[in-house]
Amino acid sequence: MSDKRFDTTVRPTRGPLALVGGLALAGAFALAIAVGSGFNLGAQSPGPIAANPTPSADPSPSENPAGGGGMASCLMYDPATLPTFDIVFDGTVSAIHGDQVTFNVNDGWKGADGSITLTAQDLGVALVGPMPDFAVGGRYLVTAAGSNINSCGYTLDYDAETAATWAAAFGG
Repeated sequence: MSDKRFDTTVRPTRGPLALVGGLALAGAFALAIAVGSGFNLGAQSPGPIAANPTPSADPSPSENPAGGGGMASCLMYDPATLPTFDIVFDGTVSAIHGDQVTFNVNDGWKGADGSITLTAQDLGVALVGPMPDFAVGGRYLVTAAGSNINSCGYTLDYDAETAATWAAAFGG
């Protein structure tokens, strides 16, 4: 505390602080120009990067049937996740009306038997990953949250190997 009152006519000095800030900004700008122009500051260059790098081991469709595309927006595919969904089944499409798809359930692992109608939302592959193009008579492995069909590799064209993996996730 002080017995002196605040003097509104005296302006506080900011000179040293402004100088330090200006130097930091100038240094950052110089570094950005150096890096942008190819100057590597002593770091070793990684060499050329392939336009389409290939992984060391290509997973088979049963290991990651949904890979690529919009998968960057999705959780990593894992059959162990299947029991967490509301509905999981192997089904054949019997009717399509707009975004409503009716399936005859071949194997109902969770929440489905007989016939079931679900909504195939068109949210775009960039947001939700790939989803099959449903066709009457087509057979699919399907998961759903409520009445909405899941994508992100959790609804697929049928294949026996993946179906066996899905059945195993439910102890079958």
